[in-house]
Amino acid sequence: SAEVHREKTIIRPDTQMYRGLVAFLFVLLSLVLYNTYTAPVRAELEFSRLRDPSLLSNSEQRRRYEASRERLLRLVSTEAETHRDSVPPGLHVWNETEFPGYKKEDVFFLKHPAALSQRYQLSGLCYMHGPAMVQHYALAHNNHSVPMLDLLKFIKEHFTAEQLERHIFDNQGGDSSTFLKSILQAKTTLVTSGIPSLVPFFRDFGPALVAKFKVHEDFMKASVHHHYGKPSGKFIGYHAMTFVGHRLSDNGTSYFLLQNWWEKKQFVEVDADYLKASGAYFTFIETPQTGIPDTFSYTYGKYHELEAV
Repeated sequence: SAEVHREKTIIRPDTQMYRGLVAFLFVLLSLVLYNTYTAPVRAELEFSRLRDPSLLSNSEQRRRYEASRERLLRLVSTEAETHRDSVPPGLHVWNETEFPGYKKEDVFFLKHPAALSQRYQLSGLCYMHGPAMVQHYALAHNNHSVPMLDLLKFIKEHFTAEQLERHIFDNQGGDSSTFLKSILQAKTTLVTSGIPSLVPFFRDFGPALVAKFKVHEDFMKASVHHHYGKPSGKFIGYHAMTFVGHRLSDNGTSYFLLQNWWEKKQFVEVDADYLKASGAYFTFIETPQTGIPDTFSYTYGKYHELEAV
């Protein structure tokens, strides 16, 4: 993901550090089985660096391992708050004053108020947040009580050793479209769309996954929630969001509402030019969804986050 938001997490070192090191040791043991020659050497080195990043003399390496340690401890915390019934103070929220001109039938969560939910991305896993939200909204077509995939448990229960290593050490994710396919019910059909088909497909299928969205410097400004024309500044990276609504201005200009996972930038309006320049593609769930597969854990609430507050 292009942006990583981190909050200072209060950790109890006596219990959390122990749990974290035990969990990490399990990951490394798995890696040993995967590569019996190089993993034992790396295990000892990485274990010592994670245990006490302050021992590293290189400031860049020290910051990297401090961030890795923080991600690890959030994953193993037994006190991590992963969902709430209300949105916490300080989180950007939808409001008609900031986003005027949208009709009820043209914004999914206005048409289905019980479905509105928000996520807060603490690390580089936008490729999971986007699909989880699209799945959540797809379920809202057929359910009044709408669950949300529990990403924290998903990581603990379904990530391979290699995926855990990439997340903890490199803060890297994967492909959002591939992840979306993996969490849906069997025999689900997906439809990929370009910008001209967004509105008719939205009316038929609901929100869509916005994948491979090219983020430029201008999009990184947390206080700016409207982007028109062409992006400006250097290319930062790719991002995944959810397309949740659209509107047509009096002069015939089309605008698209995207749901995001950054603390101060949860909703974003873009025009067709900006969306086209982003190079993103859009995936709709064509097959009606009646539930989250039994192999996956889920939660309920208005606010969901991957890890601890």
